[in-house]
Amino acid sequence: MGFVGMLDLATRTLEGNVEYAGGIYGVASLPGYTRKGVCTTLMNRAHEHFKEKGYRFSLLGTSHTIVAHSLYEKLGYRDLFEAQSAYKVTETTKIEPVEKPASPKLDFERLLRMYDGHVRGKAGFVVRDEDHYRMFEKNEGLSGRNCLFDEDGYVLFSEIKQGSWVNGIWVREMVASDAKAMNRLLGRVEGRAKHLICDRAVLDGSLLEVYRSRGYMIVERSHSVIMVKPLLPEASFTETYSKEIHMTGLDFF
Repeated sequence: MGFVGMLDLATRTLEGNVEYAGGIYGVASLPGYTRKGVCTTLMNRAHEHFKEKGYRFSLLGTSHTIVAHSLYEKLGYRDLFEAQSAYKVTETTKIEPVEKPASPKLDFERLLRMYDGHVRGKAGFVVRDEDHYRMFEKNEGLSGRNCLFDEDGYVLFSEIKQGSWVNGIWVREMVASDAKAMNRLLGRVEGRAKHLICDRAVLDGSLLEVYRSRGYMIVERSHSVIMVKPLLPEASFTETYSKEIHMTGLDFF
């Protein structure tokens, strides 16, 4: 009659502790069972499951544009943040030669080393291991050709395809030490984009300013919003993680 997917999300608190939170995705009910309380029942069962595991928070990804958003509000969820998006139609007619990766496989060790250095001291979705990258390698076909390294960071991206024709680039994660490194990496990615380059979840203020400086169109209201529900009366998300938790596009669920 219905379905609710559940995740165990590893996070780091302001105190530096690793704490798990519940994650919900893929909420749905069969057409003949809509508006009969099926999803509400399943969601409440998921909340009980999380509480049984000792979790203090439940999070989910949704959109303001769908009916489910109001259901989640009735269940005690509130908007945590809304991701902004950046888009640019490339005007260049000359495509830069594709850089051959040193290995066709993702360099998990190098990715993780740079990522861990980037998120040191930050709270939020910053607990990561090689399995995180392996999941995207397996599920989305990311490989060494979808990653560009710089001495001060890296960018992971997907190809936007129309049939067998690649007509754009989707930036999935940008990890860089400063705006100069972001500019360098974006310049190299843009050299691969034939018509369009986009980042559908810009969660870093410095990166957003770099996109603006390079002529990207910024969409303030996007389709992606993360909501949170405290599972215990005394649980405060802000006190646990601060107002600005760290998260990248690869962490969306």
